[in-house]
Amino acid sequence: MERHTTGIDGLDEKIQGGFIDGSVNLVVGKTGTGKTQFCASFLYAGALQGQPGVYITTEEREDDIKGDMMAMFSWNLDAIEQKKLLKFESIKPIYPDKPLGDDINRITRSYLLNLTNKIAESIKAVSAKRVVLDSISILEMFIQDKYTARVALMGLTEHLRQLGVTTVLTGEIGETSDGLSGSGIIEYLVDSVIRLDFVPVSEDYKRTITIRKMRRTNHSTLIHPFDMTPDGLKLIKI
Repeated sequence: MERHTTGIDGLDEKIQGGFIDGSVNLVVGKTGTGKTQFCASFLYAGALQGQPGVYITTEEREDDIKGDMMAMFSWNLDAIEQKKLLKFESIKPIYPDKPLGDDINRITRSYLLNLTNKIAESIKAVSAKRVVLDSISILEMFIQDKYTARVALMGLTEHLRQLGVTTVLTGEIGETSDGLSGSGIIEYLVDSVIRLDFVPVSEDYKRTITIRKMRRTNHSTLIHPFDMTPDGLKLIKI
């Protein structure tokens, strides 16, 4: 079974070598836990191995995501982009300026079609092998009906698998929530769930990572602290 490095120093050995080829993986956490940094490390590691990647943001501008990555890490992203090993794409929802009424289903279908088409176009543009979709939370909030949300999310995850890419989705957890996603749906549809936390330790705070689920993988069930370094994320050996 082919696997691909996560780009997180020390994590691959906890999940039998990395993410399964073609899998859809969910990284969740509260604000400030390192989700964007995780995604950046995943794509950068792929680029170093000659695997093109696409970073799709549903909430921010392409330049903002790229700027954040360049500020965090000592990577030459411009050179990677020039080699067509990395592409940034912003696909934001359409915000109507009047009450939706019965038009909500039509707008939802339109946005989902636009999202899946642009994902496919971005993948084709660089022959991507890795994809980040940051974040799935805006889509969960956009679709209020539970049945419609499940069908839509099932369609999206299946579409990504059919495209033959290894995908990381991000999801936001509310500050007072004990769940793994806003809808309580997406975690059942993906191949793995990785949770990031920011926890108090003595008089300080530490970021931690837990593999909550990973299909076809004998994975660690421990809570692993990690650091953010200029070279990417790194698990702390304890």
